[in-house]
Amino acid sequence: MSSNYTPPAPGSKIIIVGAGALGLSTAFALSEKKEAYDIHVFDRDQIPVPDAASTDINKSVRMEYGNDTLYLNLMLEALPMWHEWNRERAEQGESPVFHNTGVLMLCRNGQLSKYEQQSMQRIREAGHGHALEELTTPESILAKFPHFNDAVSNGYNIACYNKEGGWCHSSEAIKHVYNKCVRNGVHFTLGKDKGCFERLYKDENGAAIGIVTKDGAVHHGDRVIMATGPWTAGLIGLQDKLRATGQVVIQFKPPTSSIFHTPGQPVWSADVSNTGYYGFPINPDGKIKIARHAAGYLNPRTDDKVSIPRTQTSNPTDTIPIKALRDFREFLANFFPETTSMDVAYARVCWYSDTADGHFLIAPHPKIENLIIASGDSGHLMKFLPNIGIKVAEIIEGKENDYTKVWGWREAPSSQSDGSRDAASASVPILEDPSNEDTRMATLEELKA
Repeated sequence: MSSNYTPPAPGSKIIIVGAGALGLSTAFALSEKKEAYDIHVFDRDQIPVPDAASTDINKSVRMEYGNDTLYLNLMLEALPMWHEWNRERAEQGESPVFHNTGVLMLCRNGQLSKYEQQSMQRIREAGHGHALEELTTPESILAKFPHFNDAVSNGYNIACYNKEGGWCHSSEAIKHVYNKCVRNGVHFTLGKDKGCFERLYKDENGAAIGIVTKDGAVHHGDRVIMATGPWTAGLIGLQDKLRATGQVVIQFKPPTSSIFHTPGQPVWSADVSNTGYYGFPINPDGKIKIARHAAGYLNPRTDDKVSIPRTQTSNPTDTIPIKALRDFREFLANFFPETTSMDVAYARVCWYSDTADGHFLIAPHPKIENLIIASGDSGHLMKFLPNIGIKVAEIIEGKENDYTKVWGWREAPSSQSDGSRDAASASVPILEDPSNEDTRMATLEELKA
């Protein structure tokens, strides 16, 4: 943290731009410090914001982070909080937001990849070895999870299973934390004019003293927190630190006779550090989601070439690029051949705010006083929804810890660190690039079986 940063005084007005996972978690954490701050959250849409990455049917909740113990420890802190949220919801007569199905990491050719090996080692060292089960033969995988029969016979024949992970219903979890914010007196200004951030409002020294919204209104604040996810680089000129990349997601709605209706299914990944593919058990609405954690796609603005999200809010007919669809189909033909006869029921590009090293960027801006950036999710933030805001609040209050060092302002290194990401795909194609047929959006007809 920079040495000249001054924490906000008690009673300060704090403006948070963005009502996704980081913005809401931060607002709630600050609101728990009773009457310490006057907290105002702005967003251009209603909550859950339709095109936020966190607005989804599910996200994985996993401990596995290769050798990176920082996020393992953050997850070990988040897990009991997810269970606590489930208890709160049960008392309110609502469905759980966390589903403790466990996480199954499949690998190929009888050999766990380095990522899975390191993950297990670190989890054991953290005292959670009891949660792990190594499934070292095809028979041991199928005894527990028979619906992976085709995947196993096609070479995904060794696995590790962590019974403590699972998935969260991310849209519901966002609504849950939003309701907690409202109960704690957080103010919300939502809507495409009055809630939409236009620019920072600065004093003569260039310090941020508030924001201007699209309707022209000036909102004064003692601190401005930009929790604007993949929009951040384009809004604040941080393209040297953050980059919006679009990642591909599909859903199927399998018939009731399908293997996907077998009970007891885990969240799974398929040699993820080499393929990027992972997926979820069927949800209560009968949908299964499969996604790919990879280099993704860019959508550069015409004037300055900064990549900005292109979503179904502004482009309602968007699906996913045709090559991504073909890659999904090719992968699934081996992994879940049953999907070959199924239409893709829904497809979208989900936007990450990527940093070069895969670590979040949560820090005071070194050049603009009173501005704090809370971004750089790099596609692995949602699992920390219950506790990430606590860490952001500590950064706002100028407290040093293990997280401030890693998430602070830094020169961009050259490699992506999260081992669950398909490492082979370094070059990033441009969406709807006229010179590259592979990047055009698939038609609804092409989503059919």
